Amino acid sequence: MALAKLLLEKRDLLILDEPTNHLDIDTLSWLESYLQSYSGALLIVSHDRYFLDKIATEVYELTRHSIQSYKGNYSDYVREKEDRIRLQWKKYEKQQAEIAKLEDFVDRNLARASTTKRAQSRRKQLEKIERLERPKGHEKGPHFQFKVNEESGNIVLVIESAAIGHDNEIISQPINIDLRKHNIMAIVGPNGVGKSTLLKSILGKIPFIKGHCRFGTNVDVGYYDQELKNVHGSKTVLSEIWDDHPLIPEKDIRSVLGSFLFSGDDVKKIVHNLSGGEKARLLLTKLAMNNHNFLIFDEPTNHLDIDSKEVLEDALLNFSGTVLFVSHDRYFINKIATSVLEISQAGSKLFLGDYDYYIDKKEEQELIANEKKKEENLNVSPAASSAKSDYKVSKTAQKEERKLKREIAKLEEVIEQLSTQKITIETKMSQPEIFSNADKMQEFQVQLTECTQQLEQAEQLWEEKSLALENKGTN
Repeated sequence: MALAKLLLEKRDLLILDEPTNHLDIDTLSWLESYLQSYSGALLIVSHDRYFLDKIATEVYELTRHSIQSYKGNYSDYVREKEDRIRLQWKKYEKQQAEIAKLEDFVDRNLARASTTKRAQSRRKQLEKIERLERPKGHEKGPHFQFKVNEESGNIVLVIESAAIGHDNEIISQPINIDLRKHNIMAIVGPNGVGKSTLLKSILGKIPFIKGHCRFGTNVDVGYYDQELKNVHGSKTVLSEIWDDHPLIPEKDIRSVLGSFLFSGDDVKKIVHNLSGGEKARLLLTKLAMNNHNFLIFDEPTNHLDIDSKEVLEDALLNFSGTVLFVSHDRYFINKIATSVLEISQAGSKLFLGDYDYYIDKKEEQELIANEKKKEENLNVSPAASSAKSDYKVSKTAQKEERKLKREIAKLEEVIEQLSTQKITIETKMSQPEIFSNADKMQEFQVQLTECTQQLEQAEQLWEEKSLALENKGTN
């Protein structure tokens, strides 16, 4: 309510601090549409990457020692930052090679009478070099992975005709889920529809009002609650983990905690005094240590910064188990989900794709429903029929254009990765120890040929998609 009131005041400058926190997806979509047409300037602090992609036209990255500006939205910022870091490393490594060469010449020739003057000259040259700092492109962040002790069966979770709610008051029904091994299912829906209630019902914390739930063979469940209550407030960080794994040496426990950014005296902190982000990392540590094969998350990104979110995404994408999660983080959903389950008062509806697929499918279904409703009206005039046809063509064209833009963006990422991979292979092939080894050269040549072919295919496909998008813009 406070946000809506502020927006309606139409200020010249609007400053928003994490405006998407606690908003459901429908409200987020409305906010984005409103801000895209806002006449004043916007200054926004946000960890919502999907929101920043939609709204931002310039990004300022704030670190402990500096602030750096980037043109474009969040995805543009990520690409430009990687390019800058790559260029900085190239310049740094080139200078380091030059310095090493000069230092080697000085060391070898300073003591010899015949070459001492040349060595002194090189030493003066060294002293005049304005040395570049080692690039700091990737700040220290957590690094972890989820492993499993035992594989589950193919069927992980089945829910049939269930009703969820409290005190026999139904919030949503019927709920149906058939979750199979290795899948990552996102649960979405408006606030208050019972998404967290559904997870707690699955875990047996709140009973289903109707229907039933069953787990498959050898399913071992780990749970991350958004309220971060699965930790003990009176314990230290170290004892919170070590008490669960008393047979593991302390140094190994400390090593694991270090990978989640708890190092030195941090492990002596009392859990109650931790920030939300620290508690989130501690809970993720517990999950990573327990090696469950089925992970259930309730809003896992709420307390995480962007770097930690990206690490969690990579860990879940490389996880050999199964994942069920509730989230309002659309970028996160789009990155990891293999299916989306929408919960409403009318029950559940499954969409077999990522977040963008879910949105496209919803728009398509709404378009069909609207057309059907119009067709039910009698005495449709020719003008109305023509308008309906034009509207359908327009919506279809918009959908195709959005799809092309997503495909082009993904191809650009692939091209960037393959180009970097090609340069890396070529650099290795130029090294003396590889160049003089026929077997190694043949091995790298095979890799180079394959990488080059993939790069050419990606570039050709990018050209085709870009041309198709350009033609749509001129039609």
